Amino acid sequence: MSVTLRRIFDAQPATWQELELLVEKAFVEMGYETHRGHELKTVRGKVKVDVYAVKRSTPIPTVVLCECKYWAKPVEQNTVYGFRSICADVGAHFGLIISREGFQSGANETREATNVHLLDFNAFQETFFDEWRTGIFMKFAQMSDVLMPLIYNRYSIKDATLEAKLNDLNPFVKYEMFFGERSFSSYFVRNDDLPVELTDPRGHPKELRRMTIRSHREYFEVAAQGAEDANKHFEL
Repeated sequence: MSVTLRRIFDAQPATWQELELLVEKAFVEMGYETHRGHELKTVRGKVKVDVYAVKRSTPIPTVVLCECKYWAKPVEQNTVYGFRSICADVGAHFGLIISREGFQSGANETREATNVHLLDFNAFQETFFDEWRTGIFMKFAQMSDVLMPLIYNRYSIKDATLEAKLNDLNPFVKYEMFFGERSFSSYFVRNDDLPVELTDPRGHPKELRRMTIRSHREYFEVAAQGAEDANKHFEL
């Protein structure tokens, strides 16, 4: 079995807009409130950052500023220096410059002993993978709560309308991503390796089709669509 890459997304961004959108999406899924093109007031005047993210679930809200550089050349030292000043002026907990082509010589020295971090897109995903995985686990827990009546109705609490829709369906088979031995906790808590073959939870509940899941992103998106389909079908 292959070792699973610590990646939040399955593909690289193709444009500067997509780079910003993917960075923003990652922070949203980690539980941050985010804004693109966010304007900030500093001692030097107003500035805009590509992605502003704040996590309010922590005792002290965590503020992150992100600059996304989809440039055809490495980011130069002066850009890092200017961004370092912005992070210090607004009191950000840390800042990220995410560069398509890396950084020029001297850029890393400019950010030393500061709260600014220089990353390419893969390093960004690697750095935040565990926090992202925790955020996705919470989304899975919410989806499982919605689907739980399927389990209750099978073994304890009986709802006649739901029972008629379930008929002879075994929810542990169709929705094994949520309730089976290889459920989401295997990949978003224990971090078992992918790929894995599972029953596709999407579509009609009686359609039992096996599929191979190759990444955490694919696992989450397939499961989310499956939960939405089940919710509509069973009117949960």
